[in-house]
Amino acid sequence: MYEKNSQIPKSCRLCEPATKVTIRADTVFGGKIEHNFWQCRNCDAIYLYPIPSIEEEAYFYKKEFEKFMAKRSGVERDWSNIKDHIHTNQDQVERRWRFLEKYLWPKMDLLEIGCSSGFMLNAFRDYEIYCTGIEPSGKFLEFLRQNKYIAYESLDELESMEHEKGFDIIVHFFVFEHIRDPFGFLKRTLKLLKTGGRMVAEIPCVNDPLTSLYRIPAFEKFYWSIAHHYYYSPKSLSYVLDKLGLNYELFPEQRYDLSNHIMWMMEGKPGGQGKFNHVFSQKLIKQYKKDLKEKWLCDTIFVVINKD
Repeated sequence: MYEKNSQIPKSCRLCEPATKVTIRADTVFGGKIEHNFWQCRNCDAIYLYPIPSIEEEAYFYKKEFEKFMAKRSGVERDWSNIKDHIHTNQDQVERRWRFLEKYLWPKMDLLEIGCSSGFMLNAFRDYEIYCTGIEPSGKFLEFLRQNKYIAYESLDELESMEHEKGFDIIVHFFVFEHIRDPFGFLKRTLKLLKTGGRMVAEIPCVNDPLTSLYRIPAFEKFYWSIAHHYYYSPKSLSYVLDKLGLNYELFPEQRYDLSNHIMWMMEGKPGGQGKFNHVFSQKLIKQYKKDLKEKWLCDTIFVVINKD
């Protein structure tokens, strides 16, 4: 039975059958009463419906995104000003670098899509990589250009500049779930890669233990965001990539630690990363993340796509 406020989708947004859809989440952070996340039992896609208009979405990212994210962030992430945003994301730089470094070398051409304040671009530039960015936020985009980055507001703008030489690598972190047409997005961006180049992305995994294993009510109200078109599992992500015939690998990743999960259980709110490190051994902390990743009950997926 669907709630009276539910607008039932006519078909799955990924695989298009008209049946086999159920509500996965009926509370959408930042959404309206009619918004739900629906799950397709065929391809495992979890998608937002009804869908915000293109105009609404463009205004949101240009004018409202930072304020929206400030409401969702725990104490370890600061969206109040750009310098603090860069500073409080250095742990993300270090974590991602451990995965990325095998794909990087000096003087390569890199494009980051959705580069926000440029905290990852700074690390790439320090490694002597030639960097280009795409960022729809007016506030962040202005800052990037002031800091001498080649930065564009949109993929459309970049394509209009006819970047003929192409890129050795394209990266994006927590962007793909915001994309309304994942097939079109991948087709367009992969054209920007040189032959032999690769795309590396980090994407939230809907197998996050806080929703798939523990099912904490406060987290359910927080997790499902109006900013996201999709939430991906390994199965639904593979469906998209296989349909395009891509050469890819998926890697499980776990961002948040045992302390963060305990904080959600205790107080029902974000934050808490490292809070109990004075109690837990490093061996336990690492093993907890390792166990989650091995069972694919993790909060993040790294995907590497190779352009043959």
